[in-house]
Amino acid sequence: MKNWSLRTKLTFWSVIFSTLALLVFGASVAIELYSDQNEITQKLLAAEVGMIFRNRTDNSEHELDNLAWLMERKGPLHLYGYVLRRSKDGSVLGAKPSQLAHVRIPKSLNKRNCFTHSLGGRRLQICASTQEGMTLLLAATDEEAMDALSELLDSYLFAYPIVLLVVPLGSWWIARQTFKPIVKITNTAAAITADRLGDRMPVPATNDEIGCHIRVLNDMLDRLQRSFEQANRFTADAAHELRTPLTIMRGQLEDALRSEHLTPEQEELLVDLLEETTGLQKISDNLLLLARFDTGKSTLRVQAIDFSALVEEAREDAELLASPKQIRISAEIAPGIRVNGDAVMLRRVLVNLIDNAVKFNISDGEVRLALRPDKGQALLTVANTGHGIPAHHQNSLFKRFSRPDNGRNREAGGSGLGLSLSREIVVAHKGQIELTSSDAQWTKFSVRLPLLAAGTQPPKPSAKV
Repeated sequence: MKNWSLRTKLTFWSVIFSTLALLVFGASVAIELYSDQNEITQKLLAAEVGMIFRNRTDNSEHELDNLAWLMERKGPLHLYGYVLRRSKDGSVLGAKPSQLAHVRIPKSLNKRNCFTHSLGGRRLQICASTQEGMTLLLAATDEEAMDALSELLDSYLFAYPIVLLVVPLGSWWIARQTFKPIVKITNTAAAITADRLGDRMPVPATNDEIGCHIRVLNDMLDRLQRSFEQANRFTADAAHELRTPLTIMRGQLEDALRSEHLTPEQEELLVDLLEETTGLQKISDNLLLLARFDTGKSTLRVQAIDFSALVEEAREDAELLASPKQIRISAEIAPGIRVNGDAVMLRRVLVNLIDNAVKFNISDGEVRLALRPDKGQALLTVANTGHGIPAHHQNSLFKRFSRPDNGRNREAGGSGLGLSLSREIVVAHKGQIELTSSDAQWTKFSVRLPLLAAGTQPPKPSAKV
């Protein structure tokens, strides 16, 4: 039941409680009907006893000692028998059937002087009357009550399957109508992403619980949007404001390094400062670009590009980066692979992946580049030898400022923004980037981009993402 939908649960419990309610209602009606029918029988019995005594023509016992004619008379009562006794000594003057002669009148009787007695598996209603030294007991069966119960049961058995069919269908329909707004809320909320925070759920005209819930959610989205925009604005403004002083600092450090009057210690210090400034400048640029992606203000200059040539250029850059560490670069690049995209942005993705593959490699290691068409997509893989990425960190690898603790850290020059920025760029190109595998020998990333078929016209030169 844990995996059932709310609609199914509501229908199930509606059927259960409806069934219980019908059973309780049916039992209550049956008990009440049986009681009413027995009460009617007792009324008729009391009236019958009184009529017998009133219709006597003399005060003798002989007129009452044989009441067999009562058993043959047709009427609303189903008489079972009678008993006539003398009140003084309790001797029986007449009884039919003979078993009734042993019936004793209880000490407590109801207002009609009647009581219920079981005899031979039958429930009898018996009324007693004592007049002029004689006691007369008339007994009737509960056939009238049982006949009424039988008719009720027949009606109930006829209606019960119909009710059990109508209740689930009705409950399912009511649940469906009830959960329609909730399904709409779920679908609308699922479509709201970081670049669509301005979307809101339509508020119904009614002021019921669903309408109140939607208004609360919309208010929450308003607050989230304001907070998100404020954070992005701060990131973009801070990154933008840092660009100018960092550029100036970098230029001054480069000018200072050209001086001929530097001591070795001063030159080493300036080189370190220049590296740190360059790293800060790169982080600032990445933050600014990420903020633009978050707000949907990043513009891609989309055109048909030769992705094979772009990867080949990246391979040449990789050889320059790898030569100081004696890392081998091997490539299998299929020619003529074309995609729609921004060449500058896609080159940035290639540089990030190759730079990581070289930076987090081992001495005398290897980097493998491969590009080939695969099921209507351009499949690029970048693999490198190394220590691998810890399993517990692989799920958060593309998060911002996320760095594993196995050498992929700030000391190696990583800021934790390269892969997250690469993902934003690839997604903006309607592609996918993922860590394919990572173990103690090899780590491999793959990038998939829609392949541009031959003769396909490229889209407009620029597109907002």
